[in-house]
Amino acid sequence: MTDRYQLELLDPVPHATIAQHVNADGTLYATHGRSIYRTPPDGPRELIGKFPFVKPRDYFGLCRLSERAARADKCNIFVTPSGAVLAIRACTVYALDKSRLRDLFTIQGDSVLHGSICAGDDGWVYFGEYFMNPERGEVKIWRVSADLTTHEPACVFPAGFTRHVHGVYTDPHEPGTLWATLGDYEDECYFLRTTDGFRTYDRIGEGTQAWRCVRPFFTPTHVGWITDSHIDPNHAARFARSTGQLETGQSFPCSGWYGFQADGLCVASTTVERGPAITSEHASVYVSDDAFNWHEAGYLVKDFYRPMRVFKYGVIAYPSGDMSADDFYISGEGLVGLDGKTRRARIVRGPEGKGA
Repeated sequence: MTDRYQLELLDPVPHATIAQHVNADGTLYATHGRSIYRTPPDGPRELIGKFPFVKPRDYFGLCRLSERAARADKCNIFVTPSGAVLAIRACTVYALDKSRLRDLFTIQGDSVLHGSICAGDDGWVYFGEYFMNPERGEVKIWRVSADLTTHEPACVFPAGFTRHVHGVYTDPHEPGTLWATLGDYEDECYFLRTTDGFRTYDRIGEGTQAWRCVRPFFTPTHVGWITDSHIDPNHAARFARSTGQLETGQSFPCSGWYGFQADGLCVASTTVERGPAITSEHASVYVSDDAFNWHEAGYLVKDFYRPMRVFKYGVIAYPSGDMSADDFYISGEGLVGLDGKTRRARIVRGPEGKGA
């Protein structure tokens, strides 16, 4: 770690296994088991809904270790620009109406990755299907209207095109532009850029592990990321918007998954998983002011429960929505002191980080 940036963990958030979304006014949406909670910045926590019981996974929800093995905590909450609450769990997409979850449609995959849902400038909410897809069947990117009354596939990738979608993201420097990241193996790792809601798109990358990305970070001139590979050594990467030319930088001992941008900073985290490219038991938080040169701000240690494929990797995640680097939420799984828990956190800038 350097003294340029330091991660400071603050108070724990009760009844928040996963911090899911933060509104512009600071209201937090979180999940704990099947329960959905909303916590206004100046008010008490409210139970606003509960996912339906799903067999057999929810038989294992009484104990955290069995909950981990059954993946009973996996779900998503996203608040649309119109204030509607979109929820995903157990392959079903819901609208939350006055504490009642209304079925909208089903998708391939239990849920999607943290922070991978976005609201486009065109008024639609976008997310891609994330599932194991061993047969490499077709994969969809979905769009849902902001009031959750209409939904349709925005794009259907044919069989053999990719394994799954890691996420869909807005571009703060190009209004109307969306990016999707695809993975995981040879000839499957690409960026897609669209300006018309995926009716058409440009495919960027060579399909290799060097282009394997979960969460991209955007600057006016580049798109950057920390590679997400358990196979090949991980490194900082970016390509120029003008040319698409790939540039690689520093190395990392673990794969890069989640992150967010705020206050001119990029905050990213690495994951402790299985594979030859994973050489550390530390899930680390990194900070950058250019999405390419990263500084380790802190880390948490993978807990001792094995095998990891059963009891989960060591993961640090963040909610979608509006946060500041001075005040954000961090959730964890498979980590000492932060398994199935959420805490407030902040990035403290050291002497070298002032004005960064």
